[in-house]
Amino acid sequence: MDQQREITRSGKPTVEPTQAPSAALPHYQYPALKSLGTVRFLSLEPGQPESPLRGTLEEAHASSFKDYEALSYVWADPGPSDRPYEIIIRENDQDALLPLRGGSIFAALLQIRLPDQQRRVWADQCCINQDDLDERSHQVHSMGKIYENAARILVWLGLDTNDEAESAFNLIHKLDEALSADDSQPHHFISKNLERQIRQHDKVLQALTSRPWFKRGWVVQEIGTETPATMIWGDHSIDWNTLARVCQKLKGYHQLRSTLGITTSDISFLHRRFIPPDKTTHHANRYNFIYELQRSRHLQFTDQRDRVFAFLSHFSTRSRPPLGCGPISVVADYTLSVEQTYISIATKILRDRPEAACIILAAVQHPQNSLPSHREDVELRNNMKLPSWVPDWRWSEGIILAEPICPHRAHGNSTVKMNILESDRILQIHGIRIDTIDECSRPMLSSDFYGKAGLVEHLWQGICRKTSFNLVDKYSNGDSAFFALMQTLSNGKVHSGSDR
Repeated sequence: MDQQREITRSGKPTVEPTQAPSAALPHYQYPALKSLGTVRFLSLEPGQPESPLRGTLEEAHASSFKDYEALSYVWADPGPSDRPYEIIIRENDQDALLPLRGGSIFAALLQIRLPDQQRRVWADQCCINQDDLDERSHQVHSMGKIYENAARILVWLGLDTNDEAESAFNLIHKLDEALSADDSQPHHFISKNLERQIRQHDKVLQALTSRPWFKRGWVVQEIGTETPATMIWGDHSIDWNTLARVCQKLKGYHQLRSTLGITTSDISFLHRRFIPPDKTTHHANRYNFIYELQRSRHLQFTDQRDRVFAFLSHFSTRSRPPLGCGPISVVADYTLSVEQTYISIATKILRDRPEAACIILAAVQHPQNSLPSHREDVELRNNMKLPSWVPDWRWSEGIILAEPICPHRAHGNSTVKMNILESDRILQIHGIRIDTIDECSRPMLSSDFYGKAGLVEHLWQGICRKTSFNLVDKYSNGDSAFFALMQTLSNGKVHSGSDR
C-alpha cells in the first residue's frame, strides 16, 4: 500500500563478503567545515537489510545543493535491539566508525537505504559534529534552508512494532476520500457513515498520532515548508499533505474525532508553519516571533535552549511591527545556559522593539512558587533563576492574551516607556495606577462554563453588587452581559462580529 515505494527497502537478505569487525575500526573524526555557509551531506551506500550501514560525507553549500533528501526523526526513539547503532564512514580510502546516538537514526537509515544505488540524505546526527558547540551553533542557522531546499523530507515515525501502520494509512486514505467527496452533505450524516466503516480500526489513528514525532519541537521547522514530505512508519508510508488535509477536515467533526481518539489540532499546527500566511486572517498572528514561541510551548525539546533556536529561521524573525517584533538578530549560542538564552531574547526584543512589551509580558508563565513575592522568603528569592519579566518557555500553562491581531489596546497609540537594568536584572516600566486589586476569585475551570446564565448572574451579583439582574440586560452600547464577560476574561479577544 506504500505511497512511496522507493523509500522502503526491498530485496531479500544476501550473504555479505567477510568484513573486518566494526570494533576494530578507528572512530570517525570530523574535519572542520571549510566555511560557515557549507554543510555536510551523507551519501548512503546501497546494501541489504542485514549489511552494515556505510556512507561518505561531502561538504557543499546548502543554498545551492538540491539533489538530496532531508531526514526528520526523534532522537530518543528505539531501534533494532540486536545490532550496534553505528555507520561506517569512508574517507580518503579509509574506513572509520561513527557511533550513532540512539536507535532511531539507525533504524531510519536502514529503512531508507536502497538495495542497488546510493541515496544522498541530510541527517543532523551524521552531518553535524555534535561534539563541536561552535559548529552546532552555526549549523542551526542553515537548517531552515536545508529543509526548504531538499527534494523531499523523509519523516521517520519509528518502528511499526504492533503492525498498525498499514491499517492507519488505509484509514487515512478512506477518510480523505469520504470527507472530500461531498461537502454539501450534513456533518452528522457523513460522521455516522464513517463511524460504521471504521469501528474495527478506530484506535489505529490514535496510535499514529500519538507517535513521539508529532510532539518533537524541531519538526515544526522541518515539516513546515513547501517541500514535499513522506511519512514513514515501519515498512509503510503516506504523503504528509494527505494526513494534514484529513486532520484539517476533521476539525468540524467533534464526535468522529472522539470516536477515533485523536486530537487533530496538534497535527494541523505543524502544517505549513514556516510559510507566511494571509495577513487578513487570524493566522496573521504567526508574523510575531513571541507568538510562535508561545504556540510551541506544548512541544518537547531535549535541549531547552532549542525552544528559541528552533525558530530562528522562521519568517517572523524578519517581520516588523505592527504584527511582528523583528527584525530579530539573535544567533544560536550553545555556550549560553538556558536562562541566559531566555533573558537574551527577551532583552533584545524589549530594547529593539519596545512596542512588543505587552506581548512579551503576556507570555510570562512561571512554575508556581518560583518567583519572589511580598513575603519575606529568602529561600524563594535565592532560587529564582529568571527575572519575573522574562518568559520561561519551558513552562506551559494557559494561553497568551495579548495576540498581535487583538484589537484591544488599553494604552491606545502611546509609546511604552521602559528601561532594563542589567546589573539587577530589573525591568523598569512606566504605567498609570488605575485601581487596587482587592480580591481574586479561584481559578476558573472548563466546567464553570456549562450553564453560562448562572455563572454570569453570580459574577454580576457578587462582584458588581447588582442584586437585581436579568441575563437579557444590555449595556448602553447594546452589548449583552455575557458578551461583556467574555471580553473581560479574554482581554477583548472576542471578535466584534460574534453573537453579542
